[in-house]
Amino acid sequence: MTKNYRLSLSRKTRTSYGGLLILWQLFFSAFCIYLSLQNSLLFWLAGQILLGISLLQWFFIEHDLGHGTFLPSHKLSQAFGLIASVFTLIPYTPWVDVHHAHHKWTGWREKDPTIPARKLEDLSPFTRHLIDFLWKYWIPVIALTYVITTFWNLKKLKIYFPERKKIRSHQLQIAFLMIIYIGLILFFGLTFIKVWLGAFIVYLFISDPYLLSQHTHLEYKNAQEEPIKPVRYIDQDTYSRTVRFPNWVEKYIFYNSNNHGLHHQFPWIPIYVLHQHKTKNENTIDWVQWLSISKKIPGHILIYSDRTHSGYNI
Repeated sequence: MTKNYRLSLSRKTRTSYGGLLILWQLFFSAFCIYLSLQNSLLFWLAGQILLGISLLQWFFIEHDLGHGTFLPSHKLSQAFGLIASVFTLIPYTPWVDVHHAHHKWTGWREKDPTIPARKLEDLSPFTRHLIDFLWKYWIPVIALTYVITTFWNLKKLKIYFPERKKIRSHQLQIAFLMIIYIGLILFFGLTFIKVWLGAFIVYLFISDPYLLSQHTHLEYKNAQEEPIKPVRYIDQDTYSRTVRFPNWVEKYIFYNSNNHGLHHQFPWIPIYVLHQHKTKNENTIDWVQWLSISKKIPGHILIYSDRTHSGYNI
């Protein structure tokens, strides 16, 4: 399937699909918040788990809005991208710029801004043990650390995107989120913590293994052996991993975003129709197998090494 597939989705179709999914997400989030406000421990717990899932789904929506394919209107994409960022705590324009660069330079450690700049040999013994401990015992701060050091890091963003317009945009987006959360805490106090904290931990708990599954511990191109140039989209499944879940989980929980290899091959296809497209996927693994193998690998090896050097085939 070619890039013309994007054109086969009419403006009306994209508005309907994307708009309905956003409306559903707003309703679902409101319902989760309502449950989380209840005094019943059972209702509160259900609300927190469901709201954590909703936060993850807002991340999928923010992801696709950033590609400009979820909705036909650029202004609407920006507006709902800002709303999604409030749920995900990922500033929208830094996300868009970093993610576009990631798609362009997937396969190259030297150019992909989502790949840790530090190398395995640069990690101190303390850092190695800390990462191993966090990963082994399911302490969900790896994804949070990645978000802070990538999308909230103005110094790093300036290195990759030195244009004055982008620097200003990144500063405004980060300031926007800071003002929103400071306002929520000051205005609602403990009520906000009651609604938000547990759900955010659920969100992080799912995000850690999910996000690490997408590109971690795959073989990358060596800049010392060949000239650096972008890998064609159709060939990027080699450097991306798709984790398979039961069909209902993929459709209703992950909104088809788990098809990460397919997404890299066809990044212009919105998630709400991505499942309709089938093609070869270089790296596909069942979610149980992914967790079983990855949790046996020391965290610092999983994140900072690859399967050609570590001996772990995953």
